Amino acid sequence: MTKKILFRFCVTFIFPFFIIPQISYSAQSGSVAGYIVDSKTKEPLIGANVLVEGTQIGASSDENGYYIITGIPSGTQVLKFLYIGYNDLIKSEIMVMPASVTQVNAQMKASNFESDEIVVEAGYFVEDELPQPSTLNLTREEIRRFPGGFEDVVRTVSTLPGVAINSGGGRNDLLVRGGGPSENLYIVNNIEIPNINHFGTQGSSSGSLSFINLDFINNVTFSTGGFTARYGDKMSSVLNLELNEGRSDRLGGKLLISATQFGTNLEGPLTDNGNFIFSARKSYLDLIFKAAGLPFVPVYTDFNFIANYRLSNRDKLSFLGLLALDQVDRDLSNAKNKRSNSALMDNTQTQLISGINYRHLLKSGFLDLTFSAVDNHYKFSQQDTFDVKYFKNDSREQEYSAKLTLYHAFNKNFGVYSGLNYKSLSTTNNIFFADSIYDRSGNRVSSSGLGLNSFNKDAISGYKLAGFVEGEWQPFRQWLINGGVRMNVYSPLNQSVYWSPRLSVSYNPFPKWRFKASGGIYHQSPSYIWLVNPVNRELSALQNRMIVLGSSYSPQPDWRTAIEVFYKNYTNLPAGTIPGVSDYIVLTNTGANFGGREDDFQSFGLFNLNSDGTGIAYGAELSFQKRFSDTPYYGQASLTYTKSILTANNGKDYPGQYDQRFIFSFIAGYILNQNWEFSSKFRFFTGAPYTPVYDPDKNPVNPGEIQNLPSEYLNERLDNSYVLDVRVDRYFLFDTYSFILFLDIQNVLNLKVPQKPRYDFGDQEVVTSGDIGILPSIGFSFNF
Repeated sequence: MTKKILFRFCVTFIFPFFIIPQISYSAQSGSVAGYIVDSKTKEPLIGANVLVEGTQIGASSDENGYYIITGIPSGTQVLKFLYIGYNDLIKSEIMVMPASVTQVNAQMKASNFESDEIVVEAGYFVEDELPQPSTLNLTREEIRRFPGGFEDVVRTVSTLPGVAINSGGGRNDLLVRGGGPSENLYIVNNIEIPNINHFGTQGSSSGSLSFINLDFINNVTFSTGGFTARYGDKMSSVLNLELNEGRSDRLGGKLLISATQFGTNLEGPLTDNGNFIFSARKSYLDLIFKAAGLPFVPVYTDFNFIANYRLSNRDKLSFLGLLALDQVDRDLSNAKNKRSNSALMDNTQTQLISGINYRHLLKSGFLDLTFSAVDNHYKFSQQDTFDVKYFKNDSREQEYSAKLTLYHAFNKNFGVYSGLNYKSLSTTNNIFFADSIYDRSGNRVSSSGLGLNSFNKDAISGYKLAGFVEGEWQPFRQWLINGGVRMNVYSPLNQSVYWSPRLSVSYNPFPKWRFKASGGIYHQSPSYIWLVNPVNRELSALQNRMIVLGSSYSPQPDWRTAIEVFYKNYTNLPAGTIPGVSDYIVLTNTGANFGGREDDFQSFGLFNLNSDGTGIAYGAELSFQKRFSDTPYYGQASLTYTKSILTANNGKDYPGQYDQRFIFSFIAGYILNQNWEFSSKFRFFTGAPYTPVYDPDKNPVNPGEIQNLPSEYLNERLDNSYVLDVRVDRYFLFDTYSFILFLDIQNVLNLKVPQKPRYDFGDQEVVTSGDIGILPSIGFSFNF
């Protein structure tokens, strides 16, 4: 971005932060409301007390577990939940806005050994009470004001300990502890969704930007390993999103305008017992992409709808509807732009998700019954400089799911989860390759020479069936044990049945110390697009045997230090079989890009595969975290070490594509008063492996080729680098409405972050860093 553009941006957008007159406000106040339930049985807790820390304001829950507190001073607050026979619970970083109701639900854990000498103090880290390690909780407010996060839940968790950095930019790849981008499970309001990102990579769980509206998120739980038998069909991580309920008093909403998108939210009551939330958003990325000199602009639109209706105080219905629409607008006005666009795969997608969840509270537990439908329609194509298409992929993937989950508490110390999940799946694929296509070097080659064939009207139908039983037992105050087994059936595979035992143990010898351990087997079915090739239906389910050990120490309720080590052993990984063409590829080591010609269409997995790929990943994570409390600052520092090695069919070992070894991250924020908040994020990371790229006219080994494959595959590493992002939030609070201005500057030091080299066919040169240095963004939201 040029200095002229930066100057205009500062004059137009940053200066108003400081020249807007300081309005003398009367004391503004807002409300907080929500439901308080038992964390296991989900039984409403009647008469639980809720206090606003540092004030005399509070309330008690009614017969439905519902509470509402009015007259709370606007700004960031801390809530404390208390109930006899239960551990105290603290909810931090609650943003209270004038004339609005902030939704804060609480799940409290029963104190099973009240006579013990060990007293469990109220803490800010609810994940500490879980038996499994590697689990983090985030609030909506933590995500909203995260520097460089674009108010995107996936982008925010991608910066947490254990997640590698995709320095290519513009991607939401979750690369967890040496795993690939296809190994992550998304759950939204108990509905499993293959991908929650715009411009998703087919066969992967990655994309460019989440289409879940952050304003609708109540709580985020992110597990980077060791997750229990309730969760399956993915090997590395689980991102579980619990969404808000709409306000029940009146119609309200929000208008949003930022440098990348605009949209609106509406929420309000549906009769006396129901509520809804709706949002619509549309992108406008023209400014950023034109500033970078790019001859294309991605365009996305999304719609979110959530409705809740309480049939009684023990029965509830929840409905979810999500729609994401993506396309790419191209500028083909000159020869240079045509050359540049010919290297870019056209990407048009429609993702539609709908589902309904019924919850019934039992005497000592609950029953969840969920029905959902997922319909993903992909349209990819690649064309030459004359706009003649030589690759087309028109694929539709549909899942219809019915899921039953049951929990029963046999006593205060022992409970059992069990469940069944049936998915009917159907895919239709029309994939066309011309007899000759352009490869990554821009050369016209035979498509069959790359192992690629057309598949006309190929259809896959079948089902997935999963069942699990999981028990949680607390034999003593200091011990908590979770053990279970999961069975998965994948009907499209010849070997269809897989068993996954898992065990987690937590030991709390002292009030401030915890030790945790987890081990288990994790299976994952091959992605649907990989099975389009009939040869690949001989694949087995992917397998990961994982062990995690960890310890945490909390010197104060709002402080925590944690260390974890992990080891993952991968087998049955899909790997290419054609000598010298694809036998160096392990498919889980691809997919963290937008694919197409730039990787010889490898990330689609259409060439012949077998299940002979293997791998290991191991590492350690050290973190320090301070949550917002009675002190006005918060932050987190972490150091992660990871090493991953994959073995392909050619018998050679290769590093994982995002084997960055060391990542240091420091995030800090300061809330000056109810009108100003400042935050920053600094990340240092060692270089990831890459394959050298040459000017095809200057390649000393293979003239005319931009890479020497497989001899130089991932045999170099990028230079070490670092990035600093900063953010400023300015709040304007009035009696009946409020608005927020925010300034978010990514890469404030204007560094050229090293990226995996690519050949720019437009400028006909090798590019080794991003087109955009410093990237300022400003946004405005009006809440009413």
